[in-house]
Amino acid sequence: MLLRSTLLLALTTGAALAEPVVVDRAVLKQYCTGDYLTYCGNLSPDGPEVQACFRQNRAKLSQNCQSAITSYMKAQRKG
Repeated sequence: MLLRSTLLLALTTGAALAEPVVVDRAVLKQYCTGDYLTYCGNLSPDGPEVQACFRQNRAKLSQNCQSAITSYMKAQRKG
């Protein structure tokens, strides 16, 4: 839910490339769902507003969520 809207930046076509993205999304969901509900839960999980909400509240996000977002973004740049 959160993952689709928070950082859905790129889709990969190869299974080998898609697997790390799926893992990163699972980590995002695991560590950021609570932050989503706390700071951005009033927004549609599929809307672009959620990504902006996370950027706006970055300093308030849990350390685990911040780390998951950073890791996800790095993986997207490499992908």
